[in-house]
Amino acid sequence: MPNVQLHEHVRVNGFLRRGQQVVGLLTTNGELPADRVVLSAGAWSGELLAGLGLSLPVEPVKGQMILYKCAEDFLPAMVLAHGRYAIPRRDGHVLVGSTLEHVGFDKTPTAEALASLQASAQQLLPALAEAEVVGHWAGLRPGSPEGIPFIGEVPEFPGLWLNCGHYRNGLVLAPASCRLLADLMLGREPIVDPAPYSPVGRLG
Repeated sequence: MPNVQLHEHVRVNGFLRRGQQVVGLLTTNGELPADRVVLSAGAWSGELLAGLGLSLPVEPVKGQMILYKCAEDFLPAMVLAHGRYAIPRRDGHVLVGSTLEHVGFDKTPTAEALASLQASAQQLLPALAEAEVVGHWAGLRPGSPEGIPFIGEVPEFPGLWLNCGHYRNGLVLAPASCRLLADLMLGREPIVDPAPYSPVGRLG
């Protein structure tokens, strides 16, 4: 992709500053200068912002999922009920999820969650009782108050922008979230009212 550089396996340790202005990143590969910095570090966003003395109420929320091996025509559409879901994949596998656990950054799958997910799966689709579980894992969602993401510039630190805290809806909100951020950064008319998502008054 033109004008894009990926720095893999490089840890961001903090922000490069000129006074209050954020002018880049401090990484394990040294300083990385930038005209603007966008913080989109998922469940780790709050930890990074804490280095500037700000409290961002984004915390890890563990979610465990399981994957069943099924025939390609087993499930034609997504099923949602009782706070759980079953999602068909193109290869016939069915994803069932997920738990909501406030246990910090622990991503260890548990037997208790597996049993709970299997019970939910069989309640949603009784035929899954005969299906093979081929995967069980956990991820961390960036939980935020009421699930409302933070999108916009941090007023205390010009040059630092946030696009984080999407909780359970990161993939769903990504296109509109990124468009809103781009509109704000480029001074365009925003596609939606940015006020509910602004960091102003929402950081500690």
